[in-house]
Amino acid sequence: MNRKFTTAHQQGAAIAVAITIGVALSTPHASAEVVDVATGDAAEEAAKPVATRPANLEEIIDGLPQNSLQEAFRLLRTDYIQADQLNYLELNRSALQGLLGRLEFGATLLSGAGRAAANSPFNFHAQALTRHAAYVRPGKFVSDDIDALDAALEKYNADEELDTLIIDLRSPQHQADFNIAARFLSRFLGSGDLLFKIKRPGENRPTLFLAESAGQRWEKDVLILIDRETGNVGEIIAAVLRRENDALVIGEPTLGLTVEYRDVPLGEDRFLRYAVAEVLLADDTSLFKKGVNPDLPGVTTAKKKHEIFAATDEHDLKTFLVDEERPRVNEAALVAGTNPELDYFLAKSKGEATPYDQPPLQDRALQQALDLLATKRFFGQNDSTKKSAVR
Repeated sequence: MNRKFTTAHQQGAAIAVAITIGVALSTPHASAEVVDVATGDAAEEAAKPVATRPANLEEIIDGLPQNSLQEAFRLLRTDYIQADQLNYLELNRSALQGLLGRLEFGATLLSGAGRAAANSPFNFHAQALTRHAAYVRPGKFVSDDIDALDAALEKYNADEELDTLIIDLRSPQHQADFNIAARFLSRFLGSGDLLFKIKRPGENRPTLFLAESAGQRWEKDVLILIDRETGNVGEIIAAVLRRENDALVIGEPTLGLTVEYRDVPLGEDRFLRYAVAEVLLADDTSLFKKGVNPDLPGVTTAKKKHEIFAATDEHDLKTFLVDEERPRVNEAALVAGTNPELDYFLAKSKGEATPYDQPPLQDRALQQALDLLATKRFFGQNDSTKKSAVR
């Protein structure tokens, strides 16, 4: 199958972690160095790059051999001004916090409430957005979503004018069953096709996930939306459909959560979650900590996206894709002898609120996808010219 759109240069996202002994600190962004303020010649000297100076604390620690690490702990426990606070319990807490920081999202500690909050609050949604583009958005990536997808595909396949399906994978369901990913992908790939693999430490052969026979299949164009809240199953779906179906991906780079986690209780209301298996694509490509990079950037803030997703249970999604312009005086109004702005100005003069005071909720990423499809259709390009047009 020819690729329907061209891809942009992939971008990577890196996470730097700072670890300190005694008060271990981890951050999902970047670690900062503490720089002394100097003056005169000292300031100039400090401003000069030093090739041998490590860039951050993690690099400094990584340069220490085992005996130096042990000596650092010994010195802090004996000579630090508050050495009495550095008991073995505090050192173990710091060591665990630092280790989890280094492992990033390969492992973490959760409370019971934290585990429950990890589930997406949004439901499956499907509707036709234009005469030629339909839309589906899984919610929690559960079995009911697959049933809803089949019902939507049956309706879309019956409409000959629909030629593109937009799959929105931005629902914040970070962890879901890999079987759901396989069942979802089976609606887009041939029965028996290798979808992805799961590799576990100590096992010589990975577990293979193959496309199953499905009652409903979509064989036309696919466009995918992703962002930083796309979870493990969403990342797998996006990566496989881009590789196998040449689907265009719009949005933000994902985090790379494509692993199987195990939750083990550690005392009252505390759980250690850690990765025990890794997902590989058919060509053994790993997405763990790398994620999926979009072909085209398109960002809708998480806050606005959540509000839109919640509202689509009762409102038409198209409401959040168009601008409702405030009525203004135009030629037609002048001919009719009316002033469509009068009500607005009267309300503002009285200090009353109007529907135009706040910017409307808009899904910019989805708008961008529809604009791209409209542009492609307007120019009526064939497969041989689509790539050069997107460039």
